[in-house]
Amino acid sequence: MNIEESSLYKSIMSKYMSNKDKISGGLKKLKLILAAESEQTSKMLDIYKKYISGQEITKSEMETANTQFADIIKNAGLLGVFALPGGLVAIAFLVKVGKKLGIDILPKSYKD
Repeated sequence: MNIEESSLYKSIMSKYMSNKDKISGGLKKLKLILAAESEQTSKMLDIYKKYISGQEITKSEMETANTQFADIIKNAGLLGVFALPGGLVAIAFLVKVGKKLGIDILPKSYKD
């Protein structure tokens, strides 16, 4: 390893160590969000299966399922934007513009 590589490695490790708790906390929160989304999506699918099979469902159940479906669409849109170069900055910009226009682009689970 030459001197430049060594200093780059030390710089990266230093930044990692100084942000280790923040990174760990962020990953734990992401894990909880994904677990909640998975559970909510399963409930949504159960409600839609009942509806399709002709079973009676309440208006509240249908609203819950539709809200979760909207969250899935929002997640897909955010993932698409995130994949673009500068996607993280674009998401922050879109959230800010959305708030000014009264449009909520973030899924519910990201707001808790």
